[in-house]
Amino acid sequence: MVAEKLLYHYCSTQTGLAILQSRMFRLSALSAANDSMEGRLLGRVFGELLCAAGVAPDVVDVASVIVEGYPNSTEGFAFCLSERGDILSQWRAYGLDGTGVSIGFSSEFLERDFGQVNFGAQFFELKQICYGDDQLRRTLQPFADEVAERFARHGNFVRLNDGVTREYALSALDDRERELEGLFKGNSDNAADLLSQLLETLVPLHFKIYDTKPSSFEEEREWRLVRYRHRVALPEVEYFANQYSIKPYISCLIADPAREAIREVVLGPKHTSKPDWVRAFLASVGLSHVAVKRSEIKSYR
Repeated sequence: MVAEKLLYHYCSTQTGLAILQSRMFRLSALSAANDSMEGRLLGRVFGELLCAAGVAPDVVDVASVIVEGYPNSTEGFAFCLSERGDILSQWRAYGLDGTGVSIGFSSEFLERDFGQVNFGAQFFELKQICYGDDQLRRTLQPFADEVAERFARHGNFVRLNDGVTREYALSALDDRERELEGLFKGNSDNAADLLSQLLETLVPLHFKIYDTKPSSFEEEREWRLVRYRHRVALPEVEYFANQYSIKPYISCLIADPAREAIREVVLGPKHTSKPDWVRAFLASVGLSHVAVKRSEIKSYR
């Protein structure tokens, strides 16, 4: 029998108890993540591929700015998971310095469709993160080839407008209430039509911006349950505040029969609950099928 593939969410004990008790978790806005490069890698790598494919330099500048600006208009809400349920770096970063828990979810259940009252395939996409430029290039190459095939022969048909720097253009894309019309300047009679076609060709990359991270994060072996939203101001989006900012999130309910998605709880290396207490708690909230384990990291205190 093939072993069930589990994906783990690391969190504090308080957050873990709340998730298990309510069977509700939050998808957090990826633009508010600690990684400042979140969603920003595509523009640079995509520009390099366009240059190599023979697209004119000015058009490369415009296309890469547009793609790099996608995180400003397309928010990714994600529940972050790892293939590894007991790794020291994850305990330190997300498990409150090893005092928290990691909750193991069945990857097969996460990909199912459970209907309108539940999370599932009709609402979310389960995505495996790729790491480093090499994997990202392989993902983006077909898109770069398509842009080159359609637009390389038209030369520098569009460019950043006079006085518009890359930094200014990205700043304007970040502030959706600022005037965007003057960012680009056409260099041919059919430039407006070609720019419109270019924008349409680039649209699928909206849904690739949160698929990759720098290779320095590779140890995390991350997967994400993702939901994309082009506008944050929607009824399903809720908000919380810390001392620094207001942040959006989406709540997701694991109602019956999807409770079987929760398969395992790993107690962190500095967690002090007795496993029997945790099993009794799980039984009290209808999760008696969930296994409880202690971290195997013995030397971290």
